[in-house]
Amino acid sequence: MRLVLFMAVVANSLDLFATSVGIYWFGNREGNPFLAPVAEQSWPAFVLLKGVLIPLLIVRLYRYRRETPVLATAGMGLVTVALTAALGAWIGWMAGVLTVGRPTGF
Repeated sequence: MRLVLFMAVVANSLDLFATSVGIYWFGNREGNPFLAPVAEQSWPAFVLLKGVLIPLLIVRLYRYRRETPVLATAGMGLVTVALTAALGAWIGWMAGVLTVGRPTGF
């Protein structure tokens, strides 16, 4: 369970970074349609949601492991998979932008 906790925290941190880079440096609103409007309208609200509330959810799920181990494990797994998928989507989108945007060497 500690490994899943670590993976969830790392995936959330990297997703926060990738979302920031994707929105502000590349101007992408489609990569994360739920958080992009929040980030564009209020950067502190975005950081509060992604940098504070989601880690608190992860820690809360980790603390539930003694009371309801199946629910806590399933929740942590779901959060980790969702954050990893979001991170992968951002990385793939940014790789595509960088590959298409550079001039060819011909």
